[in-house]
Amino acid sequence: MLQRQYVKRWVIVSLAATFAFGVCQPTAASDQGKLTVFAAASLREAFEATALAFTAKTGIAVTFNFGGSDTLATQITQGAPTDVFASANEAQMRAVSDGGLLASAPRVFARNRLSVIVPKANPAAITGVAGLAKAGTKVVLAAPTVPVGAYARATVKRLSGNGLPATFAADVERNVVSNELDVKAVVTKIALGEGDAGIVYSTDVTPDVASRVAVLPLPAGATPDIVYPIAMIKGSANPMAARAFVDFVLADGQQFLRGRGFLAP
Repeated sequence: MLQRQYVKRWVIVSLAATFAFGVCQPTAASDQGKLTVFAAASLREAFEATALAFTAKTGIAVTFNFGGSDTLATQITQGAPTDVFASANEAQMRAVSDGGLLASAPRVFARNRLSVIVPKANPAAITGVAGLAKAGTKVVLAAPTVPVGAYARATVKRLSGNGLPATFAADVERNVVSNELDVKAVVTKIALGEGDAGIVYSTDVTPDVASRVAVLPLPAGATPDIVYPIAMIKGSANPMAARAFVDFVLADGQQFLRGRGFLAP
């Protein structure tokens, strides 16, 4: 009788301990089945296509947080949980690195170029980059802290006194009526006719907006080197999955980036 009671008590304690451990300790399989990636807004279409292929190959589901790289870097340094960061410039990746939050050295995986866009109707009759400085032109740019906004301002500064008046950059800045949080917002405003011209990544003139905007090229050599670095984040709950995604972007994922107009790293 006493032996039966002892065995019963031992089973109850063992089950309780097993239940507690199972509740408190997530399994490796559940960890490795999910991945969170913070990525520059300009990567949306390319990365969504990349994720489909990555998930099909690995079984790992990818959740994205797209936005301006400066906003994403701030979120990461303030503790937002993520596994991978893909930035549209090196400055915002450096901000995360300076916070001691990178688990791997950044790798450049793509490059880009800039274009001027105007509404299809082109009410301001802009025919080239010089038109951005014309009095009364409503220019829409991303904010200076957003990579594409910084690239755009570096471009007009390069053009000042180099084929265009020395006051060109100041004149363009004077015409800026809106500083957007990411490149997609700039494209949207111009497509809706809420501005006369904007400077965006060429890759953001996607098929769904191409019929609503006209693209004006910038002079050769006017734009700075536009690079996209990617890195794993320290403290990732899924370090193996994070490494697998970074490796995939640098290899198989290149076809999806090229297919959407990004340049080789």
